[in-house]
Amino acid sequence: MRYSRKLLLVFAFTIVIGTNTDGRYEFDGIVAGTYYISVKPDETQYQAIFQQIDLINTSIGANSYSTETVDFSVKSAARRDSAVGTVYVQTIPPEAEKEYRAAVKSLAKGDKEQGTKQLRRAVEIFPTYFLALQQLGLLLVEKGSYEEASARLKEAIAVNPKASQSHLALGITYVNIDRPKEAIEELNVARTLDSRLFRASLYLGMALISTGDLDGAEKSLKQALALGGSVQARAAHLYLASIYNMRKNYGAAIAEMETYLRENPTAPNAANIKEAIAKLRAKL
Repeated sequence: MRYSRKLLLVFAFTIVIGTNTDGRYEFDGIVAGTYYISVKPDETQYQAIFQQIDLINTSIGANSYSTETVDFSVKSAARRDSAVGTVYVQTIPPEAEKEYRAAVKSLAKGDKEQGTKQLRRAVEIFPTYFLALQQLGLLLVEKGSYEEASARLKEAIAVNPKASQSHLALGITYVNIDRPKEAIEELNVARTLDSRLFRASLYLGMALISTGDLDGAEKSLKQALALGGSVQARAAHLYLASIYNMRKNYGAAIAEMETYLRENPTAPNAANIKEAIAKLRAKL
């Protein structure tokens, strides 16, 4: 975020932080979930901003962290022609909210088993509790319990159809249980709702390879790299390599695998990739 004056940001669960003199800010150690950021300029001539952000971590075979960037455009308070977007809101029974907040604390401590139990209790108390359903779905995807994850995520989407992260996680679930057509549908919805989701493009590329649409897969994987970079979307290089290998463009396949190794020198699959590169070089 770039803004020359000081701002005050209020994150979910009342975390207050001020930006530096360049208008930059950073939150660390935030667990996956849906949050709301309130931006309050310290000058009265600028409008306050309220924005929802969904954090998701469903990376497979990667480090258990992700980085998201949120930019704000601060408008003059004199302008009344642009209203704050609609934010999804529910009235939650206190007992269910208590379980959800306890789950958030458990997850922040790394206790996913306890957090999952508390989320289940929150949903038992209030079956349409969107935040609890979505967070439970994300945990189940991460655990590999895809059938139950899909059920919970569908319930979350039924409550809030514009939940981009729920559509994304459901699409990832379908990729993992080899249902590419449903995956493509959900991932396209996620990208329509939020064009910044690099994982939507990454997993869409995987699903399109399964259907034989190599051109569409190549385009989607390159978009994942443009959005997430070679660190976050590193798997895209390997899937691009597989596409080029199928096209017998061995030089391009080698280049993608070498880029992957250069960006991820300590990758656990490095030896296998080097072996694959050697075999492709023999075909040139």
